[in-house]
Amino acid sequence: RRGHQPFEMSDAEPAASTTAATLSFVPGEAGSTETKAVLTSAEERAAAIKRQVEFYFSEQNLAKDKFLRGEITKPDSDGWVAIKVLGTFNRMKELNPSGDASDVASALAGSEAVEVSDCKTKLRRFPHLSKKSVTLGGKTFSSRAEVIGTARPLLDSEAALDADGVRFVTDLLAHHAKAAEKIGVGIQSIKPGCNPKWPDTKCFMLVRTDGTEEDFSYIKCVNALFPLEAEPHGRTRSSKRKADAGDAEPPSKRGPAAASQEQSYAKGTIVVVRALPEGQNVSTLKESFNVASGTPGAVKFVEVVDGQPLAYVRFSSAAGAAAAMAAKPEGVGELSVLEGEDEAAYWAKIGGGPKPKG
Repeated sequence: RRGHQPFEMSDAEPAASTTAATLSFVPGEAGSTETKAVLTSAEERAAAIKRQVEFYFSEQNLAKDKFLRGEITKPDSDGWVAIKVLGTFNRMKELNPSGDASDVASALAGSEAVEVSDCKTKLRRFPHLSKKSVTLGGKTFSSRAEVIGTARPLLDSEAALDADGVRFVTDLLAHHAKAAEKIGVGIQSIKPGCNPKWPDTKCFMLVRTDGTEEDFSYIKCVNALFPLEAEPHGRTRSSKRKADAGDAEPPSKRGPAAASQEQSYAKGTIVVVRALPEGQNVSTLKESFNVASGTPGAVKFVEVVDGQPLAYVRFSSAAGAAAAMAAKPEGVGELSVLEGEDEAAYWAKIGGGPKPKG
């Protein structure tokens, strides 16, 4: 599908399984190219089409899908997209190989996210889903991207926020689940800072009237205002990250024998991704870096940090990490190789340190 968007989640390979004949089709799931899950009934195919199309029109996908946004915003389109356009997408070719628009229209009947035109040949996101707005610092915002686009430049400044910035961040903070606890005795000023647990990323630091300081994740506030929608297989980006993070358990959770063994790690195999763009997740990052390294399976593990625009990508070798860095994949954020004490600390965190190899 569209060569200019190689990282799009919606066209990833379906999950592989040794029991493909009985496995439900899972759109958006990354997996082996050798074996593909199959659909076992017309009902299952219709359900898979519905999930996939709803994902295409979700805020999460539209945030990064320039092609589909372009179709939606065409003059006089009123947000409608021809079903035949969606039929050119690789995933839809697999789900609906006949290309029959009526099959797609029927699958979307009753959808609460996507509307079917009277002529049954076009689809659009229900208009009311795109009309949510919130006022922060006296300005109106109608999407995650707009809020984040205002917050990030404030984090890039080196001085305390001016009056306008303080009003914006204070209003944003009100949507944090622990806002009262964060504010404490009151806010004297707000400045950019970082949480000691995540020194590779930035956050807002509240300076209280009693001189104490408290950080908070603005992404958690954005999530409360504009929730990330579920991916088509039913899990949010956060839950999928946790499910994929099974090999990151520290030794203490793997039993005393494992904890007592001397740990070691390969130097130069961790790439840090800062300023992670909206819409990127474990699967899209893994695909992007595997392509960039030129070696399928080069990426062994991806950790996307909850509530932070930060990720860690672990490669099977330092050469793979170096190749990916040299290729400079677009649209994934700011990249650097983890080194020195930071590298040792990260490996210790995931149970792979402290003795380096090589």
